[in-house]
Parts: sequence; structure tokens; C-alpha cells
Amino acid sequence: MPVSNRPLFSPPVLAAVMVLCTLAIWLLNLTAPSSKLPTPNLETWHTTSDIPVTWVKHANWETGDKLEIRLVFRSEEHDANLVQTTLAMLMSNSLPLSTASINQRLSPLAAKVSSYYDHESQVIGLTLSNQSQYLNPTLALVTNWLKQPDFKLRTFEQWQRQQQNAQASKHALVNTLFDTQHSMEQVISLKDIQDYYYQLQKSATHIYIVGHLSDQVRPSVEEALNQISLGYQLEDHKKATLDEIKASHVTQLNKQASSQLWQSRSAIALTPMTSVKEWISLQIWGADLVSTLNSQADIDFVQLGLTLSALQPWAGWNIQYAEQLIIDSPQSAEEQTGARFSANSFIHRDNIPSINDRARFADLFSRFKDQLGQQAQSSTWWAYMATQVVHEQGSVPLEDFIESYKEAIDTFTIDDYQNIIEPLIKADSYQEIQTYQ
Repeated sequence: MPVSNRPLFSPPVLAAVMVLCTLAIWLLNLTAPSSKLPTPNLETWHTTSDIPVTWVKHANWETGDKLEIRLVFRSEEHDANLVQTTLAMLMSNSLPLSTASINQRLSPLAAKVSSYYDHESQVIGLTLSNQSQYLNPTLALVTNWLKQPDFKLRTFEQWQRQQQNAQASKHALVNTLFDTQHSMEQVISLKDIQDYYYQLQKSATHIYIVGHLSDQVRPSVEEALNQISLGYQLEDHKKATLDEIKASHVTQLNKQASSQLWQSRSAIALTPMTSVKEWISLQIWGADLVSTLNSQADIDFVQLGLTLSALQPWAGWNIQYAEQLIIDSPQSAEEQTGARFSANSFIHRDNIPSINDRARFADLFSRFKDQLGQQAQSSTWWAYMATQVVHEQGSVPLEDFIESYKEAIDTFTIDDYQNIIEPLIKADSYQEIQTYQ
């Protein structure tokens, strides 16, 4: 019997089958379980001064030598300039009898320090090797440094000259956003810095260790934390209420009829997170905001920051506008009718592209999962999450996040995103500072 050379499917049917196969592969990639994401274990204890310690550990980190330690505080100081200056001074040449910065001294020991602050919390970070030959001298140096830093007058005066008002607009936005009545014009003295560092020690909340601790080095780390926190006291948990977030108005600086918009700073209050899916929604919303605004010809670049504090989280973005474009040829019809997005476009649900465009949502969500797959392998990322995203005094403490984040990602849909994002963004709190030239 002769064998027919006729194809099994006609060209149109074959093309349709190929399209369906491509869609199936795309859907499989989109819904693939996040089994490769790590699930760290937690071990807890208290220092001799009763400061809680959480050790975040995972088998993947046992072959590495990096250790992250974070000291977390919640002082009630409302002068952001004082907080910023104190932490900057601490990170400079604050070792006694030394002109080198603390990080210059720690560099030969494969270690470094860092700091972070927002309107609710302050963090001192240590990144160090867990190998005894580096760990022990690092702990000795850091312990002496943190117990009695030397804030030098010459360094303070130099900082004031170089950094004066560097963060003034950001601080002003936050003050207005949360109706904080505090003058940004207050003159800071060296004594103010010394007093505030003492105040900081009386408002400790937690210590996090992320990475591998062998049985040989763990006692050294525990003893160092006992010594560092010897004078610490737990903060008294005086909490502000969300009612303090009040609606305000848009502020415009240096505006003239013929002026061109040069920069804008925007800020909006967020509802405190109560689930991992809300955190995922903010990641997609933020990526959409940056990508959409950056693609517009009149914008040079956009920077977005999410301050996910426990009680009063907020989002802020800075836009640098391009110089006025000179177009020799008429715009195409597509360019003329294309959607335009202003600085405040993303505060209302129906204006957000990824809410209305399923393909865009799918692309952003896929990119988020790819990025998360790399970030979650890092102890530094987990230290960041433990101190700046999930909070023990919040609705999603670290333990709950670890237990639920993989399932939340596996089951997250555009319907979740559409339902979550509107109540998460407090549209009536929006603030904007515009600068014209």
C-alpha cells in the first residue's frame, strides 16, 4: 500500500496548533510553582538585656561565609534631619582616636556596616564573614564602636556644610503626608547627636541574624550581641494610629506661566500590609509605574521608593523631566493619540495600565517572579525583608511571610491584583512638589 506524503494537518490547522502550543508553554511558565524559592527556618532567643533575637537560616547558606546582622530601633524622634545626621556620623570616622571611617577599618576583615531610617524605624546593619579568623576581630571592633562611638566636631561641621538640606524635600513630603508638625529649620548641635544616639539605644525592638552560624562561632556572636545591647531597652510600643494620615493638597514651587516643569516629587500613603499578596501587588504596581513613565519622551528618568513601614507605609517617586523637545516632522497619528501618564496617574486604579491590560500584567508578574527567584537565595535580601518590609509589630511578621509567600505567588492572579490595589493606595493623601525652571 503506497504511503501518502500528504501532511497530517493543513497549513491553517498547523499554524493554529503551533499558536496553541506556544500559549500553553507561556501559561505553564506563568503558573509554574515556585518550588525553588527557599523556605528559611527561624530560631529565636533574647539577649541578656531582653532584646529579642531572630536567627534566619537555610541549608543553602551553609556553604557560604556571609553573615548579616541587623539592629532595629523605633525611636519617636520626628526630626528626620537629626536621625539622618546621627546615622551618617555613626557611619563615618566615629571610632575613637581614628580618622578613618568605620568601613575603611572593616574592609580588611571582609566586613562593612550600613544604616537605614524611615519615619518609623532605624536600622544599623552589619555584613561580616562567619569565618573565625575574620569574625572574631570584626565583632571586637564593632562592639567597641557601637557601645561608645566618638562623634567628632570637625566631621560634624564638614557634614553640615556638604549635606545641608540634601534631603529637605523628601523630609518635607513625609511631614506633610502624615501631618507631622515639626520644623525642618531646627539647628542641630553635636550634643543633639550624642543625645539622640543614647535615645536610640532606649528604643530597641529586635535583632536579626541571617546566614550560617556554625557551632564554633555561634557563642562568639551571641556574646557580642549581649555586649552591644547591654545598655539597650525595648521601646514602649507607643503606636500612632492610621487616622493621622490626612488628605492634603498639591504644592507647587517656583511656578511661572512660561516656566517648564523640571522635576517633581510625589508621595502617597499606603494601607499597612496584611497579606503577602498585597506586597506582590505593590511590586507589580511599582514596576508598572517606573516602566510606563520612563517610556515617555518628556521624561528623562523616574525613581520609585517604597517605604513599607509597619503603621504608616508610603510610596514616593521622583521624576526628572526632559528639556522641551524640538520635533521637525509632524507626529504620527499613533504618537498623537497615545496614552499620556502624569505624575499622579498611578494613584487611581482605573488609570494603571497593568490593571486593564492582562498581557502587561502577565509580563510584569513573570519578571517579578524571575527576579524574586534570584533575590530570595540571598541572605542580604532576607535581612532587608525582615527589617524593612515585614515587621514583628505588623500584620505580616517574618514567620508568616516565610510560611505563605510561595503559595501566595503560586495562586496570585490579575483578579487578586485588581481587587487589592485600590484599597491599598490611599488616593486622597497624594502629595506632589513640582519645581519649574
